[in-house]
Amino acid sequence: QRAAQHKGYVQHTMTIAAATRIIHWCIVLHLSLLQIIGITSFQFGRNNPAFLCISKSIPNAQGRTHDVALSPLLAELSSTVTTADEQQQQEHHHRHAIFHHTNAVSKSFPIPHPDIWHKFVTPTSREEESNRNNNNSSPSFWEQLLSSAQNKVKNNEKQNQLVNDVTVQFDDATTGAQELVKQCQLFTQRSDDTTGGKESTLLPENTMMEQEITQHLTDVLSYFQSVAGNDNSNIKCQARIVSSIGKNGIKCPRWHADHVPVRLVMSIIGPGCEYIPHEVEVMGSSSNSRLVDRNALNTLDEDDTRIANDIIVPPNLNTEKTVVISANEGDAVLLMGRAWEDLSEGDFTDANILAAVHRSPLLSPGQERILLTVDLVPHL
Repeated sequence: QRAAQHKGYVQHTMTIAAATRIIHWCIVLHLSLLQIIGITSFQFGRNNPAFLCISKSIPNAQGRTHDVALSPLLAELSSTVTTADEQQQQEHHHRHAIFHHTNAVSKSFPIPHPDIWHKFVTPTSREEESNRNNNNSSPSFWEQLLSSAQNKVKNNEKQNQLVNDVTVQFDDATTGAQELVKQCQLFTQRSDDTTGGKESTLLPENTMMEQEITQHLTDVLSYFQSVAGNDNSNIKCQARIVSSIGKNGIKCPRWHADHVPVRLVMSIIGPGCEYIPHEVEVMGSSSNSRLVDRNALNTLDEDDTRIANDIIVPPNLNTEKTVVISANEGDAVLLMGRAWEDLSEGDFTDANILAAVHRSPLLSPGQERILLTVDLVPHL
C-alpha cells in the first residue's frame, strides 16, 4: 500500500511539474512574440476605459499612424469603440462650414400662436382661487393689515419668478417637438388647474394650432441638428424651454462664452439674447486687438456684473449701441462655443474665429419670457 501511495504521489507531482513547464514556455513564447512584433503602447480604447486594447502603432500609406490590436477579440472590441468615438469626435469637434467666417448665425422662425404660448408662462391659479374663497368673510383690521403686507410680498414674487422648466432629449426632431408640446401642456389643462389633477383631452378646434406649433419646433430642432451634427440629422440633442416672469428670466447677465461646440438660443416670448458676432468684434480693430477683451472674458475676477461687463466690452463711443445685436422673438441664434474655436493658447488675433460672446437681456418686473435652448448631449 505504501508503495502504491508513493507511486501515486510521484505521478501527481510529475503532472504538476509538467503543467508548470507548459505554462512557463507559453509565457516565454508569448513574450517573445510580443517582442518580435514590437509593442509600442498598452492603451485603453480611445476615450473609453471599458475595453483594453493592446496595440502597435503602424504608419499607413499616407504616413499617419494607426493602432492595430493584437488579439482578434480585442481588435473587434477596439474597432467598435474607436469607430463610435471617431464618429462622435467628427460630430462634436469639426465645426460646420456655417462658422468659417463668423461665430453667430441668426435665422428667423416666426412664432405661431403666441397667445397659446402665454399659457406656459401663466402661474397656477389655485392659490388665487383659495384667496378669493377666503375673502368672502369680513376680515378684522389686523387681518387686513397682515393681508396687505402679505399681498405686497406675493405681488413682488409674482413680478419675478420662474414659472415652468421643461427638458427633452431627442434624436428625431419631430419626436422631440411633439414631446416638448406635450410636456409644456399647451393644449391640455394642467394638473394643478381645475381638472382636479387630471389632464383633459385635446379640444378639436385646437388640433390645427397644435400641429402648427409642433411643426415650428420641429423646424427649429432640425435646423440645430443640421449644423451641430454636420448634416447628421439623427445626432442626439437636448432641448429646454423655460418660462419666467421678471428678473428670474435673466439667466446669464454677464458677457460670457459657452463651453460647448454650439448652442441654439431662441426667444418664444419676450426679448432674445444679446450677442457680438465675430465680424463685428473685429470691425475697426487693429490686427492684435478686438472690441471684446478676451483676456478679461476668460480670467476676470469681478463679482459686480455691471463692472465686469464694462471691462469685457468697453462702452466707448457708444460702442454697445453699434456692436451688440439684440435677437427678437423667433430668432434662432446659433452661437459657436469654445469647443469649436480655432485657437492657439492666448492667440486672440482677428484671423481666429473664437466662441461667440453673449448675455441675457435685461427684463422689467412682470415682463414675461419663454426661452428655448438646444444643445448636443455630451458623450460620457
